[in-house]
Amino acid sequence: MSEAYAIELHTDPAAVLAAAGDLLAADPVVWSVVASVTHHSARTFTPGAPRPPHPTWWAVVREARGAVVGVAMRTMPRAPHTVWVPALPDDAARLLARAALEHTARADEPPLVSANGPRSAVTAFADEVVRASGGTVREDRPERLWEARRVVPPDPAPAGRARRAVASDLPLVETWFDVFHADADAQAGRPPAVEPVRVQGAHRSVADGDVWLWEVDGEAVQLTAARPPSFGVVRIGPVYTPPEHRGHGYARALVAHLAGRVLDAGHRVCLYTDRDNPVSHRTYAAIGFEPVLDQVTLGIVRSTDTTTRGTR
Repeated sequence: MSEAYAIELHTDPAAVLAAAGDLLAADPVVWSVVASVTHHSARTFTPGAPRPPHPTWWAVVREARGAVVGVAMRTMPRAPHTVWVPALPDDAARLLARAALEHTARADEPPLVSANGPRSAVTAFADEVVRASGGTVREDRPERLWEARRVVPPDPAPAGRARRAVASDLPLVETWFDVFHADADAQAGRPPAVEPVRVQGAHRSVADGDVWLWEVDGEAVQLTAARPPSFGVVRIGPVYTPPEHRGHGYARALVAHLAGRVLDAGHRVCLYTDRDNPVSHRTYAAIGFEPVLDQVTLGIVRSTDTTTRGTR
């Protein structure tokens, strides 16, 4: 019964960390997306300041005795503002959907048309949204989470070297961030999203030293970025190689370099791949990454929708 659970909606990320930090820290690789987004939001959130122009909320899920069993969130700045749904029993996922619908209507936010998470929970969530507001559910993007506990550098290594991106690289970094998601769709055989994807935070990521380039004879040929550690876990991404530079092992070399640095610093390291993209699977398995879990993004299609695709 859904009465066995309660949903707490929060717009203050510090309150989320206070309520659910122990849960996130207990399995930090699985919770890496929620943890990194919430930690970043807590660092930049100012009480009383204007809210972001996009939906920004978290839902803490408690069972009947009060224990926190999950955290959902809707914080993605780009349409379709995908809801991140955690592993939950189906009745809890349906209750979460109803709470999300109520909040969306009350706050006059864009409709719920995309959700990502473990298949069972995200299906229950999406089905409840459809039951309440209409539409049909479609699968947009299957994903896989990987972790490396040791790194196997490519041998032989490709030509070139790894270096951190600097301010003069910003135009290139912004462009490559933008095309990353559309390119991943093309590699997986899907049409690109209708709406151009703008990845926020390129300036901050470069300034913080979180963006790396592989350089050959003075030319940048590959980009790999990473989030700052959250509960001891660094999540790598995006990983992008322009088409004209593929097939040389640059991505494998730079991801291995960055993952090795993370492990040497005492952190854990993970990344997500598109499960329909066998190239990325081979690349990461070859340098020591192992599958952790699978997730899926589901779109809710209504007659006026042109796209529901979500991105990470």
